[in-house]
Amino acid sequence: MVGRDAFMQNIANRLGRKNPFQTPPARDVIGVPEHYAAIRHTQEELIELFVQNWTALSGKALIVERDSAAMAIRAYLSEICRELDVRQVTRWTHDELEALGLDEHLRAEGIRVVPWEEDGGEDMRVLAEEAANRPAEDGPGGNWRERSPLLKAAEQCELGIIWPDYAVANTSTLIQLSRGGQGRSVSLLTRILFAVFRADQLVTRMGEAFADIRRRFPETADLPSSINLITGPSRSADIENDLTIGVHGPGQVYAVIIQ
Repeated sequence: MVGRDAFMQNIANRLGRKNPFQTPPARDVIGVPEHYAAIRHTQEELIELFVQNWTALSGKALIVERDSAAMAIRAYLSEICRELDVRQVTRWTHDELEALGLDEHLRAEGIRVVPWEEDGGEDMRVLAEEAANRPAEDGPGGNWRERSPLLKAAEQCELGIIWPDYAVANTSTLIQLSRGGQGRSVSLLTRILFAVFRADQLVTRMGEAFADIRRRFPETADLPSSINLITGPSRSADIENDLTIGVHGPGQVYAVIIQ
């Protein structure tokens, strides 16, 4: 006996069986257990749970009232930019983000802003030109010089601003659906992530968000190009469990919840 049969026979023997099962075991429950699916939280409880888990992962969170959200978010963003020496910012093209007036506020403080769109404005063109005048960053044979001006500009930004589609309270996970104007590069290339969302976008479990995505996009062809899950700062560990923060994404993460 070799290959798959030998492998399955070995597992059966270790489980005290003479032979492997010939039919798969019945699945009486599909999805999460009923007692878990029945858990319901108020909006206040969801906010508290998200913040608790987000800060446990070393993220920072701010809760603002809807009526004063724009002013509070602008002030918080300015504080972060000063503290972390941020000079270039890229952001999603998103109606609710644009309504906060962040671009004008940041530019008044001498910070360049690159919206994620092909015609990203003067700041994008300046950064892309600066990038074009530098030596190629990927060595011989690379395609760095062929990248779009938008990508070259975003690569130089220290902070990325997004408005995720969902926030999962019990894992403090941001779920973003990448599509036109809302590229995943904004949350992957920068060393700092700044996420803003409404409290009514919070769900308890990951499955709730996925179920709503299926409802919104019933046809596979209509799905966004990617669904990205962000749970705290980027973490990488080698086989010896040496943990490194911020290698494959932002090392510092901020979440602002508008209630």
